[in-house]
Amino acid sequence: MWQNYLIAAFVGWCGTGWPIRFPRVGGGGGVEPGDWPPNCPMCGGIVAAISAVILVAILGPAAESAGLIGLATISFFAGSFGSNFVGGIRGMASGR
Repeated sequence: MWQNYLIAAFVGWCGTGWPIRFPRVGGGGGVEPGDWPPNCPMCGGIVAAISAVILVAILGPAAESAGLIGLATISFFAGSFGSNFVGGIRGMASGR
């Protein structure tokens, strides 16, 4: 059972698009402009992983019976939605 949560956390993190950040030639690396909060490039991934695990826990047996591809799909979209949702709420609160 805990393996499902571990897979959900990994795949949920991938739903944010992290770590696919192509370096620019001649530019300094660092934080992407869309990262939230400033200077925290991993906060979106952490929220995405947590939201994917929460959804898999809520779905329970339905997520288990979906198989590996079903679990990965549920987790990916839950992570993407959770990260965008919390980032949008944060943006509204900060007035961006």
